[in-house]
Order: sequence, then structure tokens, then C-alpha cells
Amino acid sequence: MWHEERLLIDGELRSAEGGATYPVENPTTGGQLGEAADATPADVEAALSAARRAFDESGWATDVDLRVRCLRQLHQALVDHADQLTELTIAEVGAPRSACATVQLTAPTEFLPYYAELAEGYEWTTPLGVADTLGGPAERWTERNPIGVVAAITPWNVPHQINLAKIAPALAAGCTVVLKPAPETPWCGLALGRLVTEHTDIPAGVFNVVTSSDPAIGELLTGDPRVDMVSFTGSTATGRRVMAAASTNVTKVFLELGGKSASIVLDDVADFGLAAATAAFGTATVAGQGCALTTRVLLPRSRYDEGVTAIAEMMAAMAPGDPGDPGTMMGPLISDRQWQRVNEYVRGAEAAGARVVCGGGRPAALPDGHFFEMTLLADVTPDMAVASEEIFGPVLVAIAYEDDDDAVRIANDSIYGLSGAVFGADEQRAVAVGRRIRTGTMSINGGVWYGADVPFGGVKQSGIGREMGVAGFEEHLDTTAFARPAG
Repeated sequence: MWHEERLLIDGELRSAEGGATYPVENPTTGGQLGEAADATPADVEAALSAARRAFDESGWATDVDLRVRCLRQLHQALVDHADQLTELTIAEVGAPRSACATVQLTAPTEFLPYYAELAEGYEWTTPLGVADTLGGPAERWTERNPIGVVAAITPWNVPHQINLAKIAPALAAGCTVVLKPAPETPWCGLALGRLVTEHTDIPAGVFNVVTSSDPAIGELLTGDPRVDMVSFTGSTATGRRVMAAASTNVTKVFLELGGKSASIVLDDVADFGLAAATAAFGTATVAGQGCALTTRVLLPRSRYDEGVTAIAEMMAAMAPGDPGDPGTMMGPLISDRQWQRVNEYVRGAEAAGARVVCGGGRPAALPDGHFFEMTLLADVTPDMAVASEEIFGPVLVAIAYEDDDDAVRIANDSIYGLSGAVFGADEQRAVAVGRRIRTGTMSINGGVWYGADVPFGGVKQSGIGREMGVAGFEEHLDTTAFARPAG
């Protein structure tokens, strides 16, 4: 299989100090795929030094044309290696082949030309005109500049999506980057290092990749004074620690954290088919391992049983299977640890009085690997753990509500605010309900908001800032205001 096991530091593909490696697991079988470099503190030091030097001393931060050319080169390299990257992603992530054709690979590849075009046409200087000031008439303007060295720390659920969502705008803005992929999916991140080295003109030190099995490696990045911005995607619990570590140096943070988003089905829908299909398909695509998934389904009490039946029938038709099979909708969970976590939530829900309508455990036909059935829990109340905590597995919970106000109250009764959905026959009513939800993204009647140009992020404990779109690009910029005497 085409893959890369070496770190990228200062323009060189290299082994970790002392040749340290750690095993890479195949979630479909539970066996070992191979190994990846296990970076040490010395490797992180080298990567940070290279990124700092490249930002301060090279022309990367000021040469927009170079950045645009390099982003387009990297895009072409990803396109040319799409088949190899697909097989790698199926093996390492357990992602279905169908998902690789969308959110797992093909869609995020297009982030690169989007940001190349954005950087090429961006107004880096903005005139503010002449004004009478305390010192007399002055001509004023602002200039936007790259923020500096970015430490990008990413999770394992959709690694290409999140790796590229972080590095594309950062590089386009003129920043240098140290990417630390999740230990479960190092090859996806290291592949970018190899493509950058072999197929682009990105200068040494501008882009670095360090993989490690040691959680302390991430802490070194978040607390280092040479880092100007920490861009982190992961759990809210870890995000709090990242924010605390970054506060030592008052380092800027972008945080995209957990979610427990609600899908509200209004009582005027003709049938529950669209809502059921949307909930089930979204869950299957990433085996429920997605922070923006609408894992709470709020159904009108007057039609609760009808809604539960429709969702269960749709979920039962999406059995997990071999992710390499083109017909498979859902692959395995990433690890045994994650499987155990999901199972504990389901068993805990049963003990609390919830009802398993479908799924609930390991498929009998798939004894190996980390497969978990599509699971629907009914009779769930908002005070249950499965209704308030992020499970990160293929588990939906069905909650009954009385009226629109009650649905909004339940949806907003969460520490999270990342995404959401509303389904209703009266679109104006559905939009009105959606506007009352405190969240970063909202789908109405199955509308898909995902795209390179759409800012993504959350409110409350779902994070700080926005990723993707112009907003995601500008997260990586500082503003300097200038004035000179007018005359």
C-alpha cells in the first residue's frame, strides 16, 4: 500500500529521533497495518524551529504568488494520488469507499484551489481615506498580515477533511505550519508531507508534520512561545486543556470541539422519510464519528411512534460492512477503545430506561474489527447521558417534545452548539424554528451547508472561531493600521 511512515521536518522526510515508531492499526480487522514515526520532544523542537525560521526569514509570508502556485501544486498532487489515498483512507480510517468520494477525501481536496483563488484576489490592503485627527489630516489604511506559526492538531474521524481545512487557509494566508495528526491516523497526515516534499515548491520549514503516540507532544506545541496560533479540533475536554496551555503565552486559539446537535421534526411533515434518511445517512457516512452530526432527533409527541418506526427502518437498512466494498455505507469505529465507549453509553441508556429499537451492539456477521450496529434509542429523556453527552458512534436518540417552544428549549438545553436541522412542511416555520437554535450551522429540510466557502464552527462549548470560508482564512491574519500626514 502507498503510504508514508516518516516525519516531515524542515523540508526533509526523516525518521523520528532514535528511529522510534509505533503501530498503525486496521480498524476493519483489528490487526496491524504497519508503523509510523513516533516523534520525540527533540523532533517537535526541530519542527518548531524550522517553522519559526521559515516564517521570520523566508519570503513565504510576503510572496502571495508563490503561495498560490504551491497550493495549486499540492491540489494537483492530491488529485493525481487520489486512488492511493483512497485505499490508504479505507485501511487506516475504516472509511467506506463511498465516503472517500465525498467528505473523506474528494471534497476536502477542493479546499486548496478555493484558498489559492481567495489569496490571489484578497484585498490585503484596505484604504480608509483621509480624516481630521489630533495631528491634523491623515491618510489611513489597514494591512492584513499572516499571524505566524500555526500548530494544527487534528483528530482521526475525517483526517483529510480536517487536515486540509487547517493547512489550506493557513498556508494561503502566509503562515507556516506544524501539523500533528491524531495518533490513530498518522499515515493520512504523513502523506501530505510526502506530497509537499515531492510535488510542490513549498520552501523548507513552511510545512512540517510530526506524528506521535505520546499525548505530551501536543502539549509541547500548545505551550510553546514560538507558536502564534493553535488550531485544534477534538473533544471539548481536550479543548479546555489546549486553551489553558495556550493562555500561558496568550496564544490565539481556534477550537472546533464537540457537539450534540438536534434534528427537530415538526408536526406538519407529510411523512418522516426525508428526516429519517438524512439522520441515518449522515450517521452511516462516518460511523457516527462526527462532531456535527444531528444525534438527537426531536419528534412531536403526537407522532412519536411513527417517527421512531421510520428512522429505525432506515437505519436497519444500513448495516455496517467491509469499507472497501463500494456498496458499504458504514465502516467500523476507529478502535476498540471507541467501541467500548459506545457500548457503555448504550448499556447505560438501557439501564436508565431507554429502549433499543434497532442495533445495540456488534453485528453477528462481523466478529472481527471494531464494528457497531446502527443503533436507535427511543424513550430517551433530556436528562439521560445519551441525550446530553457526545457518544461519537452510530447511535441516535429519539426524544419527544410537546410543541415548537418545547422543541427549541430541548435543542438549546446543551453545553454544545455546533449544528442542527429542522424539517417541516411550512418552510417559513421551519426557518423560524431554526433561527431560535443557538448553533453554528443549520440545515432546513435536508439542505447541505458543507462547502469550502462555508464557515464552520460552533458556539458555547462547541468551540471558538470559524474554519473554512473567508472567515476561516481571516482567522490566520492580523491587522495593522497605518496613518501618514495627508498632503
